[in-house]
Amino acid sequence: MSKIMVTGAAGFLGSFLIERLINDDYYVVGIDNLFRGRKDNIKHIMNKRRFEFHLHDIKKPLPRNWFLDTEAVFHYAAINGTLHFYERPLEVLETNVEGTINVLKASANYGVKKFIFASSSEVYGEPKEFPIKEEDPIILPSLDNPRYSYAASKVMGEFYVKWLSRKTGMSYIILRIFNTYGPRMDSSSYGQVIPEFIRKALLEQKFTIIGPGNQTRSFCYVDDHVEVILRLYKRANDEVVNVGNDEEIKIVDLARIIHEIIGRRFTYKLLPPREGDPTRRIPSIKKAISLTDYRPKISLRDGLKRTIEWYKKH
Repeated sequence: MSKIMVTGAAGFLGSFLIERLINDDYYVVGIDNLFRGRKDNIKHIMNKRRFEFHLHDIKKPLPRNWFLDTEAVFHYAAINGTLHFYERPLEVLETNVEGTINVLKASANYGVKKFIFASSSEVYGEPKEFPIKEEDPIILPSLDNPRYSYAASKVMGEFYVKWLSRKTGMSYIILRIFNTYGPRMDSSSYGQVIPEFIRKALLEQKFTIIGPGNQTRSFCYVDDHVEVILRLYKRANDEVVNVGNDEEIKIVDLARIIHEIIGRRFTYKLLPPREGDPTRRIPSIKKAISLTDYRPKISLRDGLKRTIEWYKKH
């Protein structure tokens, strides 16, 4: 039985990844400090014999025995959520950079064979050409805008992953993750757009959209995300890969579909945009498809239906 470590274990993506790994007969060590993650996300697997959980801050030393015979580390732990970037940029930088370096060095020192780093589409800044390809420039449009604290932390993380892996011989995969959604996401104003829209559409009298509404994004359902990254883990080495869905949609149209599924009349108010919010974000996923023989299968409408049903129950 192979052993894998997942940081950010109680978070949205981490919890789904661990669930799949256990079902695929891996032994999983999960680490989370519960800053954004929630014990409820993993309570259904806490007593599984192939899972151990450690409440731990990744900036602190990581015990060697946690890494014993560990084949790979999936490093998902980070401060995420756009509002956090604006409100606590220094903490975002310190946690994401220091935490990544700490986990990376421990992995290399304790014999881990492969390090999978969850980077972000944010490293592309405001691109000039679409869809966005892995070889496109990494851009930090401004050092004066706190929003880019997260992008900067992921750029530094990628640099450390590449160069320490080359120095030590550990293999790596850098996942540049585009918008991913599904159950268990933070639906507060500190979360991402889909759970926030679902919360507003279900519970709030007035529905608001930040920005002009015609800005576009692409959204990948969490099951497709997990399938892609596990195929990459098994088939790829020393690669940087966009992970997402290449179907683009305007934010106002996303809100309209959510209202249609819920059965609420769609009326909305536009709020001023956040400074630095990109107008368009759509990945090229040709490289991921070529490496994995897999294209996302769950349509946006079907994924939204599943997600909305979960939020109604929980």
